[in-house]
Amino acid sequence: MQDNGYTPIMTVLLAQPSETALPESGWAALEAELDIWQSAGRVASFWWRDDDAVTDTPALDRLLAIAEDVPLGLAAIPAKVETALARRVVHVPSVAVLQHGWRHANHAGPGARKSEFGAERPLAERLEDLRLGRARLRSVFGGKALSVLVPPWNRIGADLVPRLPEIGIGGLSVTDSREAATPTAGVTMVPVQADLVDWRGSRGFIGEAKALGLMLGHLRRRFLGTLDADGPTGILTHHLVQDPDTERFLRRFLSIARRHPAAAFVPISALFPEP
Repeated sequence: MQDNGYTPIMTVLLAQPSETALPESGWAALEAELDIWQSAGRVASFWWRDDDAVTDTPALDRLLAIAEDVPLGLAAIPAKVETALARRVVHVPSVAVLQHGWRHANHAGPGARKSEFGAERPLAERLEDLRLGRARLRSVFGGKALSVLVPPWNRIGADLVPRLPEIGIGGLSVTDSREAATPTAGVTMVPVQADLVDWRGSRGFIGEAKALGLMLGHLRRRFLGTLDADGPTGILTHHLVQDPDTERFLRRFLSIARRHPAAAFVPISALFPEP
């Protein structure tokens, strides 16, 4: 293997057939990964997105208490958002508000995967919904609401993406996929790689091994140059369904990231320059 700064433990990790198969301690593997970035004089960047915000809740309070000053992109549902949410986050400088669709309503047909902005709807109708949503968030949050779309269920019709700049939306975030990396003029795409909710199973925490495996897999590919090294590793949470195991995981992860010199969270506004 080419000498790229990886220690023997990382050689073992790279040989694992599954991103979720971690030897002994995934936390030790994470710290080893960050040590490698540090020894190479590089910084592993992260970003954090939380979806489905509507109002001020005890669950949101817990999330913000865990985050402290770590930058957080809070994806709010425009048609359902309450002014109480604005009052809660207006004085939290680390929080930026993103547009989580319009109503978070499913328009997909029977048996199809849920989508609010899929190609099954007329393009003009989808654009109008997004215009309404953007106006609503700006009226409630002012400049704290960035021109960034987080489509519900992380799905969006390919025909809609190139039209986003004409309604003032210059950023897009979905879960990590080949399509998410496709360059689109006027749209900055920043995906997330590690959704911490087990949506297909318990709807609780996905577990340490899987969560760390997703993050480590992305970090390794960045380090080795098999994808954009400058693209941050993204974490996705949903505070309204967040369980104690997820909160414990976040606290431990943030503790490591805060103290390690090779880890840094990127401010949300720096990821998505305003058009």
